[in-house]
This record gives sequence, C-alpha cells and structure tokens, in this order.
Amino acid sequence: METRRFDRGQVIFRQGEYAGTMYDISAGAVGIFAGYGTPEQTQLATFALGDTFGEMEFIARCPRIASAVALEDGTEAKELLEADFTAYFRDKPEKVLSVMRQLSRRVRETTDSYLEACRTVYEAVETEKKGEKRSPKLKERLSFFRRIGLLAEK
Repeated sequence: METRRFDRGQVIFRQGEYAGTMYDISAGAVGIFAGYGTPEQTQLATFALGDTFGEMEFIARCPRIASAVALEDGTEAKELLEADFTAYFRDKPEKVLSVMRQLSRRVRETTDSYLEACRTVYEAVETEKKGEKRSPKLKERLSFFRRIGLLAEK
C-alpha cells in the first residue's frame, strides 16, 4: 500500500480508465466528476479524511464511471491494490465494514437519483402531452440528469 500525495486540481484517475486500485483518504479532499475538463463537467461527490473512493469499480473490476480530482493541496490517499484490500479483511475488518457502509450509502443515493430521473422524465412527458411549457425547475432537473448521463439528449 502506497501513500500518494496530490496537489489541488491534480487528476487521481480519469473516467473510462480501468480500475485496478481504490483509495483511502488520509488528508485533504477529493472531488468525483462526470465529464471532467469539459463544459458539461459536473461534480457528483466530495470525499474527505477517512473516506474511501474508487472502490465501486475496483471491486467490480470495471472502468471508472467518473474522474477523481484533488480539491486541496496536500491531499493524501493510500492507494490500495487487491492484495491490500484482501489484507483488510484479516487485519482491519472495521475498515471493510466502513467501505461496505459507504457502498451501501452510495447505492441508496444512486437509487434515489435514478428514481428522481424517472419522475423527471414522467413529468416532462406529461407536460408535453398536455401542451404545457416546462417549468424552470423541470428544465433544470432535465439538464442536470443529461449532464451526468442519466438522460440522453433529445
């Protein structure tokens, strides 16, 4: 397990890269971004001391769905490989439980976002059927879900 140091704005990993590591923050803060570096860039989450990130794709062994970027100078994170994480089960079961709780919270948040996207689409369809104008709030929600990739462009 190696501790890595990052300066503000430094990319830790990029959306689409293969996930061979996860991280455990020991100082600073990290932002998770969809479309990082593009005009559609959207910050999805912020993590700080004691949080882990990158574990979803790491555990699933799939490409990153977003980019991670240091939000502060001096951000430090332990970079965990599979052997390091496996050792956590033996040596730090409380850390594994913490990761599981974080994953559960994120799955719940993702489910809530998905349901909100469904409600937004339903409202947009019903508004269109009735020939009404979309409210500013509905337009804002549709735009947000398009930016983060939950809705396709029309």
